[in-house]
Amino acid sequence: MPKKLLSAAKSHQGDPWQARSGIHAVGGPVRGRVNLEPIRHQSWEIINAILMDNDPEGSENRNQLRRCLNKNRGNPERALLMHLMSMPGRSAPAVID
Repeated sequence: MPKKLLSAAKSHQGDPWQARSGIHAVGGPVRGRVNLEPIRHQSWEIINAILMDNDPEGSENRNQLRRCLNKNRGNPERALLMHLMSMPGRSAPAVID
């Protein structure tokens, strides 16, 4: 493994998805990497709006979102994507690793 990739993998040992994607969870982007903070912020706003709803008909949707959040701790954008893709009439994304 090239030295640059090895150091990135070591710095994100707790989260292999981050190591593969080259994403920094805190702060701005590292040279050549994507800053997901704006997307994470928007994802949390959407997630909070869904979870704050108290319509009894949406309780199963909120429970599904909570399950997605538990499976994707630290990645609200991925949790929201998985939740949306699990909705009726949707298919799973082609590639999610």
